[in-house]
Amino acid sequence: MSDFILPFVGMIVILMMYAFILKPINRRYEAALNRILGKEIARRLYQEIHPEFSYTKYHEDDMQRQIILESVVDEFRRLMKKAV
Repeated sequence: MSDFILPFVGMIVILMMYAFILKPINRRYEAALNRILGKEIARRLYQEIHPEFSYTKYHEDDMQRQIILESVVDEFRRLMKKAV
């Protein structure tokens, strides 16, 4: 009986650790990253409008996030051309 209970308790402890520790940290990380990407999009587009504006570019290491950043900037450009 105790051979069954010990692994079960271990699994519950691991799930509790994930729910209370790792998940909130991951959400804060994603929120911070989204904020950085949002600022980068705004700066990049502002620099296209005002070339005299310069800033240190944010270099995304993750290829997926780089693709997301580029696609969002391209979509914004497309929408701006459509609105004008």
